[in-house]
Amino acid sequence: MNSFITFLRHYWPTLIVVGVILYATLSSDPTGDVSFEIPHLDKLIHAIMMGGLVGAIAFDYKRAERQRQLTFSFMSKVALCVMVACIADELAQAYLTDSRSGDIFDLLADWTGVWVAVFTAPPAVNRVLRQR
Repeated sequence: MNSFITFLRHYWPTLIVVGVILYATLSSDPTGDVSFEIPHLDKLIHAIMMGGLVGAIAFDYKRAERQRQLTFSFMSKVALCVMVACIADELAQAYLTDSRSGDIFDLLADWTGVWVAVFTAPPAVNRVLRQR
């Protein structure tokens, strides 16, 4: 139980990001009456959500393990895990909801966001945590 509490204390921001992503991707109408007229904005939002998840994981990991480095090897492992979660999310949209559908282009946007974050999150996280 103590390790679970420690996990929650260190990774609560990541868990919030996961909750927001699940709501945004699985709810029937996450934006309500707001409509956007920008072409392909949904793809940008997908990239930002999944890149944000990678960034949140990197931030929480570095915050919990200050002596550890956010190496390319570590970030690649995070990326692969998030990429699998992206597949699961698109399948859940396709098969577990009536109002959403899985989309290969959404998945590609997710993966693009993931890999952008692999390269941009470590220097950003290091800079933010050095300024604390």
